[in-house]
Amino acid sequence: MGSQPEEFEEFAACLRALRGRARLSYGELAGKTGIGRSSLHRYCSGSYIPKDYGPAHRFATACGASSEELRRLHRLWSLADAAREPDRGEGEDANADTEADTDAASGATPDEPPVAEPPTPHPPSPWYRRSPTTLLAVALVLALGATALAMMTTSGDEEEGLLFSPKCAEPVGMGRKDACAREVQRLLERAGAELEVDGEFGPETLRRVTAFQVLSGIDANGVVGEETKKALYEPPIRMDTWPAGKVRERVRKVFREAPDRAVAIADCQSFLDPLHMVPNPNGTRNWGVFQISDTTLRKLGGTPRDAMDPEWNIQAAHRLWNRSKNFADWPHCDEATSPEAVGPALVRVVGDRPARPPKSPKPSASPTGACPASGQRFKTPTDDRVYLVGPGGILYYIPDAAVYFSLWNDWSGVAVLSTGVFADCGWDKARELANGILARTRGSSQPYIWDAWYGYRAITNRTAFDKYGFSETKIQTRPSLSPVSDATGWQ
Repeated sequence: MGSQPEEFEEFAACLRALRGRARLSYGELAGKTGIGRSSLHRYCSGSYIPKDYGPAHRFATACGASSEELRRLHRLWSLADAAREPDRGEGEDANADTEADTDAASGATPDEPPVAEPPTPHPPSPWYRRSPTTLLAVALVLALGATALAMMTTSGDEEEGLLFSPKCAEPVGMGRKDACAREVQRLLERAGAELEVDGEFGPETLRRVTAFQVLSGIDANGVVGEETKKALYEPPIRMDTWPAGKVRERVRKVFREAPDRAVAIADCQSFLDPLHMVPNPNGTRNWGVFQISDTTLRKLGGTPRDAMDPEWNIQAAHRLWNRSKNFADWPHCDEATSPEAVGPALVRVVGDRPARPPKSPKPSASPTGACPASGQRFKTPTDDRVYLVGPGGILYYIPDAAVYFSLWNDWSGVAVLSTGVFADCGWDKARELANGILARTRGSSQPYIWDAWYGYRAITNRTAFDKYGFSETKIQTRPSLSPVSDATGWQ
């Protein structure tokens, strides 16, 4: 379809930020808004702009947007709508029809009042009575339409084989940011995976690629080589799996002795995602709902494919629990989800049990209008997630309580900022600090932080260590660290 106006991307970036903060899948958003999943994805990718503001308003409201954010979104939609190319109207109308059908099926209430039917126009004049200018215009439209159709057909053919083109000749892996990474994401989504198609091969894409490889019987190295490329274009499996609600219900039934705590542990480990996979710095991986490690899998006689079967994973976790009648096999989440540890963010309310107030001092709000500096941890009043401003002002989010308590002792130092901080400071997305840990080698005092985007990065000095508020007691000692990144250290 060619490049889109810059205003399209600004509007889409705002939607992605709202969705990322709310941590809603496209399926969940579809249920809340009555808008089809494919339409939601097109809005977030910037490939289409809704012809009316109503769908965008429903999207933002479902994500918990504030009044200020709704006003900003409306302004961005207006700019994008004004930048819309005239020949995109037909596609937009088709898209709107899809939304209308979805709304009707879901019982959603339209945002706009019904528009009265226009009066019936007079029948058009026969072709032989029209002026030469009109006939010339019709011929031009037909010619342009044929050209556009040919271009779309060619573009589609190229897109279908993009991973086998010279542009994507090399394997596609972690850190890639281009059309090849976007094509991998598009094909994964077509196979049923839940992920954001943003063209960045980050931890989320790594997890989905690895899951696809496991389920397809391919060497699960997380890199899209020739065999994986072929499988993505002709997927032998579907990546559809249990939704979080079904996982939660099944965990409660299996762990009938401690249902609330078991759900909290599973939520901390995987967000109740059966296809969740986390790579460890030592090369091992954790799998599925309860994040069963490679070592434990071998002891249980299972495989990664078994671990991604939610029923097998939950039953295996219950067998582990039965050995000692506790959750000692998940030490970080056991600590993080205990009633005494519940803090201002990350740990959600489970069942009907209210969250208890934190033992650590209540975080104070930062000065209004000030962008947090590197080293600052913060959350917002409406966001159940902790963010960290890393080196160079790059924004990271802490994916779960297990990672949080691998870096810090408690919730002190987490500031509360307004929801407008993302727009005010120019952040339209945050990187995941996947499985973050602190480590050093034996006999060395140099600490490193594991950053899944780069590998091990040196924390340059004690001042930098203290600036980020890291805990000395969380530093793990390892025989060696690999890979050590050449990128700028944490400073």
